[in-house]
Amino acid sequence: MNGLSAGAAAGGITPRVGVDLSGYAARPGPSVAMHDELWCRALVLDDGARRVAIAALDLLGVDLELDAAIREATSAYLPPEHLLINCSHTHAGPSVTRLDRRVAADRGYVSSLPSRIAAVVAEAASRLAPAALRYGSTPARIGINRRERTPDERTIIGRNPAGIVDDEMRALAVNTADGGPLAVVFHHACHGTTLGGENRLISAEWMGAACACLEQRTGVPALFLQGCAGQTNPDARERSFGEVARLGQSACEAVVRALAAAEPIPGGPLAAHRESIALPLQDPPDPKQARAGLAAAEAAAARARSEGAHPYWVQALESCLPLARQIVELADRGATELTLPFAVQAMRMGDLALVGLSGEVFLEFARRIAAASPFPHTWALGYSNGCECYVPTAEAFAEGGYEADDSFRWYGTLPLAPEAGERMAEAAVRMLTEVKGAVAGNG
Repeated sequence: MNGLSAGAAAGGITPRVGVDLSGYAARPGPSVAMHDELWCRALVLDDGARRVAIAALDLLGVDLELDAAIREATSAYLPPEHLLINCSHTHAGPSVTRLDRRVAADRGYVSSLPSRIAAVVAEAASRLAPAALRYGSTPARIGINRRERTPDERTIIGRNPAGIVDDEMRALAVNTADGGPLAVVFHHACHGTTLGGENRLISAEWMGAACACLEQRTGVPALFLQGCAGQTNPDARERSFGEVARLGQSACEAVVRALAAAEPIPGGPLAAHRESIALPLQDPPDPKQARAGLAAAEAAAARARSEGAHPYWVQALESCLPLARQIVELADRGATELTLPFAVQAMRMGDLALVGLSGEVFLEFARRIAAASPFPHTWALGYSNGCECYVPTAEAFAEGGYEADDSFRWYGTLPLAPEAGERMAEAAVRMLTEVKGAVAGNG
């Protein structure tokens, strides 16, 4: 062990104006201008025995195919399993995944992303220098629970002030050997939906505003790592860039407070482990119900076309038809015990562990994972190494609502089984235990 070294870098990944934006099914058209740049920010750590890296992207998410391409592009600089890719989940960025069939991804832009991200990781690796870590946290709240219960016992996307929400801002200062700043990494859980579907300007949202604020103050890259924000929206007064700035400034000030209280933590050893696990899906309905579902989906798309609905909404409804047809086929052959591939990763940086989860995970699972972790500090991250579906709790499945009932059709899959989240959390805790004991080799 030669001690900890670190390097950080940032590079632009802003698409051309005119690309379709992601995150909303009924946007009025493609992007018309850029409000602020999108970035890839990378941190590389090396303890003399292992090297790990984080790539923080100003994107809604990536799918498993793009995730694999990024790992291949960065494999010259570290083992593919030692890279954690986290997306900020901005809803004002470009469509990049095959899962988002509602709009057309710019294939040229998507194909350029692996090399652009690899160039940033390479630059960070070229800057490796002796480093030390400091960790701090402070009370902070950017979001509000969005699962509102109505008087008639329905669950809608609204405001639920009594619901669970992330109330802490966590920060990691990566400093040079003489104490100067090298990078800042911060973590919180809240959707990037300050701006609504009517917005047509490219933006990194409140998360990007927070990064820009921190970089102006510190002069070094600031990496935002999105948490398990499955049921949390920004607590915004209105849908505006003014609110993006306000929430970003609030997050920035919280990170500054956390850094002021930060204390040294061990920077090594480093370790990482990533697996593809199989999450159980609900069985398809019986053939009669499946055909009724297909007929309803076809009727909704036909009605939208005949009524002259916006082409984007028509396309969104039509994007659901392949899944409806697939469900009929699965129902006809009596398919059961179906599963969905899902990536789980555990990364150790001394006393801090990161868990990467490839979905829109509910916050309860982040707290369960952290409580069972063998590390003093554990960050459970959603939107990492792919984004395959929502992962609600069993309680949320019982209550219903968008995340439990409707979101899966946009991802093109049957809903998860209610016990899927617990399987995911168990795998995460197992991997944390494994990296806790990994002190040699390439594990």
